Amino acid sequence: MTVTVGFNASQVRIVPLGGLGEIGLNLMVLECGGNAIIVDAGVMFGHDRVLGGGIVAPDLAHLERSRPEIHGIIATHAHEDHIGALPHLIRRFPAPIFGSDVTIAFARRRLNQAGAAAAADLRVISPRAPFQLGPFTVEAIRVTHSTPESFALAITTPAGLIVHTGDFKIDPQPVDGRHFDRERFAELGAQGVALLLSDSTNVERPGRSGSESSLLPTLREIIARTRGKFFLTSFSSHLHRIRQVAELSHQVGRYVVPVGRRMAESTRLGLELGQLNFPPGTFIERAEAEFLAARHLTFLASGSQGEPLSALVRIATDTDPRVRVEPGDSVVLSSRFIPGNERAIQALINHLYKRGAEVFYETVAPVHVSGHASRDELAEMIALVRPRYFVPIHGEYRHLARHVALAIEAGVPENNCFLLEDGDTLVMTPGAARRGHQVKVGREPLEESDGDAEILRERRALARQGTVFVVIAVSAKTGEIVAGPDLLSRGVVSGDGTSALMRRAQAGLRQRLRELDMGVRADRPRLAAEVVRTLGEYFHDEFGMHPLVVPCVMQVGETP
Repeated sequence: MTVTVGFNASQVRIVPLGGLGEIGLNLMVLECGGNAIIVDAGVMFGHDRVLGGGIVAPDLAHLERSRPEIHGIIATHAHEDHIGALPHLIRRFPAPIFGSDVTIAFARRRLNQAGAAAAADLRVISPRAPFQLGPFTVEAIRVTHSTPESFALAITTPAGLIVHTGDFKIDPQPVDGRHFDRERFAELGAQGVALLLSDSTNVERPGRSGSESSLLPTLREIIARTRGKFFLTSFSSHLHRIRQVAELSHQVGRYVVPVGRRMAESTRLGLELGQLNFPPGTFIERAEAEFLAARHLTFLASGSQGEPLSALVRIATDTDPRVRVEPGDSVVLSSRFIPGNERAIQALINHLYKRGAEVFYETVAPVHVSGHASRDELAEMIALVRPRYFVPIHGEYRHLARHVALAIEAGVPENNCFLLEDGDTLVMTPGAARRGHQVKVGREPLEESDGDAEILRERRALARQGTVFVVIAVSAKTGEIVAGPDLLSRGVVSGDGTSALMRRAQAGLRQRLRELDMGVRADRPRLAAEVVRTLGEYFHDEFGMHPLVVPCVMQVGETP
């Protein structure tokens, strides 16, 4: 076990590796004396698609370097931006995974898809039932969100009590009747909370977020007036919405047909977990739907963000062999437009209109409510918990900044509010908190093959960290350096190699080459590897950068 230098038994460090400065990619590490727990391990869509970016996960370089003893990974809920990177994480850092019944079921599905379920240690936890993980005592607290059995966490540490809200809102009429646990949050506030880490996604929205059950009247009206097929797309883990659509469809004599692998699997999980408790025959297969009239069919389709190969996109573009959109059909896009996906979703809507459908989405009809707390609910959370220190989480920088301002308005002293981004750390001791040293963060591609991932990593290095070309001529007979090393960089510092920093890099490399045995210098692959290692260390130590180093080693005097 590696003990972090400078830490003592009562010092706790909060290390966000994702989720602070962006929507998604949530992963937070809590460290104490070489021990650690991890809250969530999520993914997000890459923004640099021109580089080939698809789904990305948090860079785990900090964990690779510090090597704490990880006692557990706690998943707050079942959304992909909180559990999608679990396979990526446990392959390198095996540890038990904790979550609610629903969350663990979705985590198991994700791990199965990645071929990582066999080695996973999955453990179901219940609200108000504390459990010990090394120096941390963790208690799950029920919150309301857009997926069932979502939890906040109360984490007792040697530096004090930390409350991590996860994603939440305060729904007055939850679909499943399981309410936000105000009483427990108030008890924790009275007990004394050292730090509140709170969801910032909807801090720009005034008032309170709508109740999930408030959608029923709108959905009922749309279904009732639809002459043909009724389609609804939402996130596949949104079992509350699936439940409401199934209930309304059953009432008017429609059968529910899940379309798309993820939607079909989520429906199956919902049935197994008792979240979709309907009479047999409510949900049917696509093959059965072919024999029924359009007015008796409801389709639940994946593809709410216009994903190119999703079920709804295939249907909208007439490339699905069994399901078509036709005049008289209604399509409801029951989700928000995630930033970056707007063009794809708008293209999807246009295709649906071309097929003659009537399309409903958030900007034209109240067909979606957020699962995240708006300003009044965020203020209520602060009032319930009464934290000494406050850190906003889960949001872009503007969300975090506005949430800090809200916390100050709610009574948290300005000096006790910390606006952190990924890689910033907060060090806590009993009665005190301060900023700590930054750690390395970034994003790693999750691709279908290692080869694709390697290509994408190389493209990212070229685009973001720069590249350094090194040219060396070596005598094939003696191993002496005949010419060079000459350095040329792009995207690092001065490209012609004449800057003081590049001259120091060149001098350091030249000195290192002199120290090598002649046998190493005469061995082209070993010499190239030494060039990469030496310059990699130099640029990391000088700039904190990791440029792509491309060595060109020419051997002169070789015999043909």
